[in-house]
Amino acid sequence: MPKERTRAPTAAEVARRYIEDHPAIRDCLGYDIVNFTSLARKIRAETGLANQEAVEVACRRYRREMRVARSLEDRILEVIRASRIEVRTRVAIITAPNDWGLLGQILDVGRPLLTDRRHLLQLVQGPGALTVLCEEDIADAILGSVGRRSALGVHRQLSAVTVRSPESIVETPGVLAYLAGTLYRAGVNSLELMSVYTDSTFVVREADVLHAFRVLSGLVHPPQGGAGAEGTSA
Repeated sequence: MPKERTRAPTAAEVARRYIEDHPAIRDCLGYDIVNFTSLARKIRAETGLANQEAVEVACRRYRREMRVARSLEDRILEVIRASRIEVRTRVAIITAPNDWGLLGQILDVGRPLLTDRRHLLQLVQGPGALTVLCEEDIADAILGSVGRRSALGVHRQLSAVTVRSPESIVETPGVLAYLAGTLYRAGVNSLELMSVYTDSTFVVREADVLHAFRVLSGLVHPPQGGAGAEGTSA
């Protein structure tokens, strides 16, 4: 039997896929600040499409469809503005090899703290390393259980800024990226980022914590109004 020929994608399909693969371009379309002629030329140059008019038409159609759909950024901001912010100072990060034995030793040290939710002890297990976020007061005890020579890295004098969101964050793509991108554009370096269910925690140096809090508060509690931000320190 003759082989069935695979249909080549149309100019509209190629243009749509290109836009969806480039979030920055999609955002500009959403803000209606795109020169369609220039965008079509760029798409043609990078995809090999020949028909300038067909690509322009595809881009304009994509923009019209975006107007009909609810803006994803609106959904993200709705989640963020229903969130609250919590700040915890005097925390430390310990990085150790990913070893089940070490994990058990760390849990033995931290188990008394887990019964009191006011204390901070979070563990993130990656393919090659185990990261422990804890209060500075117990950092030495954790290091003792790990073995100072086994520790891959220790960072003290840190603060944890947590954005606690409603459950709708689970079904809203891009919230964590939006928060992280805002901190990045403000020049705030996050040494560690932890996302657990509805909590998004950014670990920063103590010198940066006030700046990070103000930046995130500007999202949670914008000047024109919105959900309030709550800051606590321990």
